[in-house]
Order: sequence, then structure tokens, then C-alpha cells
Amino acid sequence: MFGLYMLAIYLGVAIIGAGIVALLVVVALAVGLVTHPIRTLALVFHKLAALAAGLALILALIAWFWTDHSKSDFVPCFWGSIGVIVASILIRMLAEWILERPTRAERRAMKRVAAPTFDSRL
Repeated sequence: MFGLYMLAIYLGVAIIGAGIVALLVVVALAVGLVTHPIRTLALVFHKLAALAAGLALILALIAWFWTDHSKSDFVPCFWGSIGVIVASILIRMLAEWILERPTRAERRAMKRVAAPTFDSRL
């Protein structure tokens, strides 16, 4: 009986911790969307594309090793999973480009540093 109470306490602590983490993620996304909307959306798509590619890879492996290749549902399941993986790679590449690109303020600062200065001694 004591084991069930401890299990309930452990699960309660885990659920409360997951709720706090979820709340912090929502707050971080809200602040990010206000301050840097494009970069925040790129980060979200970056993470979701990675998740989709991982799940599609698992599904492709299950379709390849655990289903009969002569069944009619093998081809759409397998090649659909491969298509999701390829699309996720393209989405991640675009999101990575957006995340690595300098911001407007950084580009202005680089332009100011690279601007020619006039030397009065010439």
C-alpha cells in the first residue's frame, strides 16, 4: 500500500514539474514572438521538423522490417515516411539559414565598422 502512495507522490511531482516547464516554454515563446518573431518561428519549425523526421524514420523502419512488401499499404507508408524526412531536412535547412543569418542590428554594426574613414593627414 505504501508503494502506491509513493508512486502517486512521484507522479504528482513529475506532473507538476512538467507543467512548470510547459509554462516556461509558453512564456519564452511569447517573449520571443514579441521581440524576434521570425527567429522564434524559425526555431519552432526547426524543432518540429526534427521531431517529424525522427518519427518518420521510426515509421519507415517499421514499414521496412515488419510489414510484407507485397501488401498494398507498404508503398505509401514507406515512401510517405521518406518524403516527410526529405521535407524535414529542407525545412531545417531553411530554418538554420534564418537562425544563422545576422540580425538587422548586427548587419548595421558590421556596415558601420566597415565604413571608410577619412584621414585628415592625406
